[in-house]
Parts: sequence; C-alpha cells; structure tokens
Amino acid sequence: MVCPSTLFLVTNSYPLGTGEDFIENEIGDLAERFGRVVVVAVQTRPGDVITRPVPGNVEVIRAGGPRPAGRAALLAAARGLAHLPRGSWNRDTLRDPRRLGLEAMFEEHARDTEADLLAQLPALGLRPGSHAVVYSYWFLDTARVAMLLAADLRARGVVVDRLVSRAHGYDLYPERAPYGHLPQRERLVAAFDAVCPVSEQGTRTLRSGWPGYAGKIGTHHLGTVGPGSPADCSREPFHIVSCAYLVPVKRMTRMPGVLAELRGRGVDARWTHLGGGPESEDVLKAARDAGVDEQVDLQGHLAHEKILETERGLRPSCLINLSSSEGLPVSMMEAASLGIPLIGTDVGGVREIITDRVNGRLINPDFTDSQAADTLQWLADLPTDDYRSVCEASRRIWQSDYDQAVVYPRFCTEVLGAD
Repeated sequence: MVCPSTLFLVTNSYPLGTGEDFIENEIGDLAERFGRVVVVAVQTRPGDVITRPVPGNVEVIRAGGPRPAGRAALLAAARGLAHLPRGSWNRDTLRDPRRLGLEAMFEEHARDTEADLLAQLPALGLRPGSHAVVYSYWFLDTARVAMLLAADLRARGVVVDRLVSRAHGYDLYPERAPYGHLPQRERLVAAFDAVCPVSEQGTRTLRSGWPGYAGKIGTHHLGTVGPGSPADCSREPFHIVSCAYLVPVKRMTRMPGVLAELRGRGVDARWTHLGGGPESEDVLKAARDAGVDEQVDLQGHLAHEKILETERGLRPSCLINLSSSEGLPVSMMEAASLGIPLIGTDVGGVREIITDRVNGRLINPDFTDSQAADTLQWLADLPTDDYRSVCEASRRIWQSDYDQAVVYPRFCTEVLGAD
C-alpha cells in the first residue's frame, strides 16, 4: 500500500550535479512507497542541472547554496549570532571563538536556505490537514534545514508525521569537522524522531555523546543494488582496486608507496583507482616518486551506474580503502556484492563489513607502508581454495546486511512509517 503522506527528502545536491550517487539505490523504494516525493537539494551551485533520472512521482526543487566562504562567511556568522539558541553559548564554544563563529554561520546559512525554500512551498499545493514525512539524508546542514522545513509545514497546517535523519561520517564524527566541532548536536538529536547512523560505530558514537536520546538512535545500513553473478576475481596479476573521491581523508596518496613496497617483495601488483577529486595530481606525483607510475591507472570520475560494470571487467584481486575516517563505505558494499575481498583501515564502521581473515583484512589506522603491504601479501599468498573462500565470504556478508532489496524496504517501514 502506498503511503498517502508527502515525503520531503533533503539532500546536499542530489539529483543535480555529481555526488551522493548512493541515493540512486534508495530513491526507487521511496518513490514506490510514497505517493509523492519532493527532493530538496540545498547546496547546489548556479548552473547545476539534474544529472540523474528520478521516478515519475519525484519532484526536485533547489534552495540555498553552498556554505559561504571568506568574507561572506564572516558576514553570515555576524548575522547568525543573533539567532543562536542558548545551547550554542557554552563552555566549549566560548573557549574557542572559532567554534562559536561556526555555530553562527551554520545557523544563518540554514535560515537563508529555508527562506528560499519557504518561498517555493505554496507552489507545492499542500493543504492544511495533509500529512508529510521529512527525511534529511545527512545529520548536519540538511538536518537543520529539515528542522526548519518541518516547522514551516506545521505552521501551514500540514501534519508532519516523522522527522528523521541518516548520519554517515563527516556529519557524525567531530574529528572530521572544522575546529573539531559539529554545530548544534544536542539541538538536532533532540528535535528528530529518529537518527539513523549507517554503521554501528556511528550509533555508538551518538549514543555515548547523548545517552538521554539513545532510544531514538539506531543503525540502518545503506544498501547496494544486486549485481547478478559475482565477479571473476583473479590474482594474475595481483590487481588492487579502490573507489573514492580523492580528498585527504581517503589517503590515496599513500597507495603508491604501499604498491611499491608490495612489488618490492616480488608480487606482480598493480593498482586502478575509480574516482576523481582535488588530489588526483598529488596521487600521480606520488606514483612517479615511488617509481610505480606504469602500474597505476587513475580512471577519474565514473557515473555511478558504471562502477560495478568497471570493477567486474577489471577482475580485481581486492578492493582497498585507506581512509583515516569513515562511516561505512558504499564502495565496500558494492565490491562485496561482487564477491571481491576487502582490505581497509580499521576506522568507523569498516570492521562491520570486514571480518579479519574471513572476507579480507583490517589495517591499523596508523599503518606504515610495510604494514599495509603485509595485508595485501597475505591475500596474494593464500592457496587458491582459501582465496575463493574469502571471495565467497565477501559476497555472503553483502547478501545478509547490505542488499538494497532488504535494507531499504526495512528502513521505509521501521523509520519512515511507510508500510
């Protein structure tokens, strides 16, 4: 049965531009279970256009824009000070005025975005007494906008049945935020009916920080589309694949050194990376410096629907993730669905998808090149039957915990209230 409520899905930019590709796996279930879905993209730039198809009952509107920078950020922070809730003026922010400024800019940016959105609400034709569910995909800027949107809808007489949010990585772990600070944490946790980290590690982090709200915080994994049959993984040569946006937290500039170490041990190893980003040139320079540029292939940005097809065609030996911080990487879920062994740093929710020495290996977060090469060599040296067992174990964990046909219907029912 289709839920009669209108679902508002607040995103950063999806389905405009690039990014948030993993929402493509979920949007079909949302559209199937709600009669109307309104996607609100709140951090788009002028000139961004819709780049991903959406189901027929999905409408897309845009409001606001990226967080201000430079002088505009200072002006936004100055204006935002007048709107800060009492909880923002605490020992933590007063000890470091930069954090107070971040709180103020965060609030002002959200209010500016909602003012833009508010002007577009009448065109949606929502009637007093109608029902809505507001769903923020991130637990940061979009979450504050979702709070304001829910308040505006209620002021118009719309019944907001649920206000919910996912939480991933940068929007969850303070160490990944500017000045080690995430704005308005308690205010957000208190306001939402459900907050759903995508990993158990994320759930533990939020519950330990806000134990009084533990009952509304619970893990709901993301899911990936079934790829059909597993990939034909090969170790001849030993082909390492990675898939990530090339930014410092992903630490892909370390990979050429790891590759050189592994090749120095006599393993015929090469590395292919899927995904572009601002560190692309740094990675290429690191490959030249390590003397492995001929064994490195940076394929740049790929459309999301091409990733599985590309990974299958590469016949990879494993997928590697060297991040210093993570939620629970979608790239690992997708690789696991193909039965590709996983190698990853033991950060965030990575150990929820890697069982050490079963479907791959965990790497110390503060690894040396030699330590990372040790995990890869373990996989390279396994007897053939044992290597096949690792591949099969990777596929099984995806089937049980990360198959979109399982996790998204469950999320719609248990969190969004759509039967």
